[in-house]
Amino acid sequence: MEILVTLSTEIWRILLDSSFYILVGIMIAGILKVVMNPNTILKHLGMGRFSSVAKAAFLGIPLPL
Repeated sequence: MEILVTLSTEIWRILLDSSFYILVGIMIAGILKVVMNPNTILKHLGMGRFSSVAKAAFLGIPLPL
């Protein structure tokens, strides 16, 4: 039983530590949704096979950092 209490406590601490970054990410995504035109995103990431994948990978590199 002690293992379950310790596990749930650690999960709660991780959730509390990451909650600020999750909220900031949601706010940035909401701002981008309002500000950016979907046609612009489609133009850059929706056409072609290699170039759209390369652009998406390049833009996604800083996310885990």
